[in-house]
Amino acid sequence: MIKSSVIYLYNYQNLTKMQQNLLPFYKKITLASVYIMFALAMLSCGSKEKSKNYTTNTSTTTHNSTTTNTPPPAPIEIKLGDKTFGVLSSWNETETAISLGNKAITGRLSKNDKTKYYDPAGDVIAEIKYKETSFKLRKPDGTLLWKVKIKDNKIKISDNAENEHPYEVKKKEGTYKIKRHNDELGKVTFDGNNVKVKTSEGTFKMVSNSDSYAFGVLAIKEIPAEHRLIIMAELLKGKK
Repeated sequence: MIKSSVIYLYNYQNLTKMQQNLLPFYKKITLASVYIMFALAMLSCGSKEKSKNYTTNTSTTTHNSTTTNTPPPAPIEIKLGDKTFGVLSSWNETETAISLGNKAITGRLSKNDKTKYYDPAGDVIAEIKYKETSFKLRKPDGTLLWKVKIKDNKIKISDNAENEHPYEVKKKEGTYKIKRHNDELGKVTFDGNNVKVKTSEGTFKMVSNSDSYAFGVLAIKEIPAEHRLIIMAELLKGKK
């Protein structure tokens, strides 16, 4: 310890006067550098913590948004007079369930962007081929049954690819009218959630909160009941 002090004193005495005067200044610079480095280290830690908290909050928000599920629409029982004509039990992009009398029909989206409809035995009875503003109801072998073309204020349904001589469901003044050429085939009216479709077969009744062209399809008796319900389900999926 004494030896070190002697060496320090010797070195200090050998310094020039200017160098001796500068020693306190060097000490101040060294201390200031230490303080700056310490402050930068603290800021870095704080920034990392904020980044961690932001990531955690973002992850939580994303998780909450993806787990929010929209409840499925309520089944629609369609009555013709006092008898049940059919039931649309469920419909969405991947699966559809329809009942017609004692027959259950199930629609499933296939890998090639078609929906195939199956009978209770698991056999394909029909398929839907989609396009941007239309879809086709076809036999399992691809033969066209019905083409449905969707426009701004109406839909057209025909049994040919050219949409010649179509049935039309058109919205006007809060109701839907069903026509072919100049002949009126039926009319859809709404009273709250109660829907009525007046046709030559009688009046179809159901409860639904959807305002859709789909209900007008019931008035086209030339379309078999099975196909009417499939077309209805497809239109409800697209909210048309």
